[in-house]
Amino acid sequence: MKKLSLTVFSLAIAASFAHAETIYLTDGRVVTGKIINRGATDVTVKEGGTPRHYFNDQILRIEQDDAPVNRAVSADPAPKPVVSAEKIVLITEFIEVSGIRQSIQANIDRIIAQSPPEKQAELKTIFDMQEIVQELMPIYDKYYSSEELKQISAFYKTPAGQKMVEVTPKIMGEFLQATVDAVKQRSQP
Repeated sequence: MKKLSLTVFSLAIAASFAHAETIYLTDGRVVTGKIINRGATDVTVKEGGTPRHYFNDQILRIEQDDAPVNRAVSADPAPKPVVSAEKIVLITEFIEVSGIRQSIQANIDRIIAQSPPEKQAELKTIFDMQEIVQELMPIYDKYYSSEELKQISAFYKTPAGQKMVEVTPKIMGEFLQATVDAVKQRSQP
């Protein structure tokens, strides 16, 4: 047992020092970490112990770094729940096929467009879509199993699911307008 514990401890220490990749993002950020998953549309990077997900359209280039990075030291002040690489892929797919990412981006764009011009550049840095998606990961991980995410994503890929993605924002818009009209009508003498 003591030998097993020593082996596990040694592997953990060795794993904390690994070669890193440097990812150059289109928004000018540079990310250094270990790539733990390369999908058809995205890359998952482990930064300081936290998996982060980047879509291919956010990445300018990836370079292999020959210097080891110490992943045991984290810049994050509070540890976040670790979501498995499999769940990150499933949650990312769900966020895409369900229209959630597009809806969030549309709301961000609307907020920025309605803001004073002098605040717009600042808001663009505050509303980082990648960070928002990263914050969603542990939430979806908490409420959905891998199997449930697979089934839900499969539905969204069907014609009925795609129609739902297409018409739900329209339904909500009409509902909200009808609600506002009804409140206005009831509040008039």
